[in-house]
Formats: sequence, structure tokens, C-alpha cells
Amino acid sequence: MNAESWLTGRRGQALAVAVGLVVLAIIWLGAIDPVRTWFDERQATLEQRQTLLHHMQDLVASLPALRATSSDRRADAPAPDGAAAAGALPGATDAVAAADLQERVQTMATAAGANLTAVETLPATAAGGWHKVALRISLNASWPVLMELVRAVERSPERIFIDDAHFHSPVVVNHPGSLPIQASMVLYGFRAAEPGTGT
Repeated sequence: MNAESWLTGRRGQALAVAVGLVVLAIIWLGAIDPVRTWFDERQATLEQRQTLLHHMQDLVASLPALRATSSDRRADAPAPDGAAAAGALPGATDAVAAADLQERVQTMATAAGANLTAVETLPATAAGGWHKVALRISLNASWPVLMELVRAVERSPERIFIDDAHFHSPVVVNHPGSLPIQASMVLYGFRAAEPGTGT
């Protein structure tokens, strides 16, 4: 049997089919499958970003109601025994409320699988019968982890809002869903001021 016998007859046909299958497998694994995976991951990332956008729009839409509640509180009598308003941050002072907020945010970030790279307490501002207590946080995390953190903030029994959010991806890769995103945002809530004290 010589080498030319492999190129003719059934053996030749089988060899041609095998070579064709190998070529198709190489094309699929080397070009089509990575492109399909890339498109799927880009679609998932886009859906996550749209969910985050809708969540932030919902938070912005809830601000007028919170301001109306603040106006109503100024006209109402203080809650019995100094009980905190529903959804308000606990704490007798802005510093205590900020420390409580920081602890809650750290707990939520850890549960979501994120590591905060920086936490800055911002100056509290008075708004009628409320004090706005805010933190600026920075972290590096993938989109799924960021979305889990946003969901944790949304589920918090205290009304915590997200503002001034910035997201930056240093590079573009084939797997954007797992790419760490550099994120910074302001998280804030409101502490009820003691009536007649302004503190």
C-alpha cells in the first residue's frame, strides 16, 4: 500500500471528511464561538447597565416625595419617645449617622463580593427637619458585583440613595462581564433632626 492509496476510494473520502470536520471545528472554536460569546456578554452587560440606569431614575423620581415628607415633618409634632422616622438613618448626631451608614455600606459591599478602595465622609447638610448624611465610595468590581451592590442598597430598610455615579473600564476585552470596572458614587440618606435644635 502506497501513500497515493489514501487519496482514493473510501479511505480517501473518509480522510477528506475528517479533514473537513477538523477545519470546521477549528473555524468554530477559533472564530465563530468567541464572537458569539462576545456578543452574548456584551448583551448581558448592556442589560445590566440599563437596569442600573432604571434604578437610578427611580431613585431620582422618589426625591420629590422625600422632600414633601420633609416639609410635612416640619409641620407635624415630634414622634413619640424620639422614635426615628421610617427609612431615616439612626443616630443622635450626623457623625454617628455617617458611621452607621459607612458600616451598612461596608457590609453590603462585602456581601456583594466587592472591596471598597476608598470611603470619604462628606459634610452633612441640613434640609428642613432632616440632615443629609453622605459618603463617597470607590471600588473596583465586575458589573454583576456592582449590580448586586446596587440591589443591596435598594433593599436596605433605610432609604439610601445613589448619586454622582461614575464608571470607567480601562480596557476593552472579549469578556466584559468579568472585567473589573472602576466605580465611584455617592451614597446618602437622611437623619431626622431633633425638633427645635437643628441638630
